[in-house]
Amino acid sequence: MITGVSAARLYGIRGLPPDDRLHLLVPNERQVSGTTLFIVIRTRRMPVPVVRDGLPLVPVARALVDAAVPLREADAVRAMFADAIQRGHCTPADLAIELAQVQRPYTALARSVLEEVTDGVRSAAEAWARRLVLRSGLPAPQWNVAVRRADGRLIGVADAWWDDVGLVWEIDSREWHLDPGSHDRDTRRQSGFAAEGIPVVHTRPSRLRTERAEVLDELMRAHANASRSPRPRVRTELWRPDVRRLSGSSSVA
Repeated sequence: MITGVSAARLYGIRGLPPDDRLHLLVPNERQVSGTTLFIVIRTRRMPVPVVRDGLPLVPVARALVDAAVPLREADAVRAMFADAIQRGHCTPADLAIELAQVQRPYTALARSVLEEVTDGVRSAAEAWARRLVLRSGLPAPQWNVAVRRADGRLIGVADAWWDDVGLVWEIDSREWHLDPGSHDRDTRRQSGFAAEGIPVVHTRPSRLRTERAEVLDELMRAHANASRSPRPRVRTELWRPDVRRLSGSSSVA
């Protein structure tokens, strides 16, 4: 059956690494070799296929983990994991179950990225931000948090939220939005935060790599200033999107 990048593409997942070869999952005992046109992945764990347009695909989580195995760049894994989760193709729990299977070699990078997305991170830029904060003296924020008024009405979803002081951190960039309307929605939610008296720090993703010290200084000063004022009277919850389920050499998965 079809797996890896090939299956993920047929599921409609975006942010995939460029690979036009067909990725095929075959039973371990089959003597099939890869070519320049397709990659063979042998397995002792053939899943129940999902049939799409007459084609047998592995389940989404299996496709993503198989696609992640040959990758060496964390951002490449983040991009496809985040897109799949954001748009409801699978959940972090689905990926965790797949990664927990025995005999899954070369999955250290996928496990590291899964730890990020389980923490609420939903983009490569947010992962850079999370890593930066974890190395600072600031308390760890929550990621992708729905901030609501006392009556329950949604104000907006904060990229990062310090609940102890009521501080929002927004990673501002059109590049990381999942659809063209997201930027307009971001503008509206930022106005909503301001209307409720919630302080917001804005950071461009590029600064998370080129101006780390300056960004941390801004965050620390903003956190200190927010601590001197009463915390905004808002409710919060982790934002969970609705889930709509739906290498030329060989390797064993």
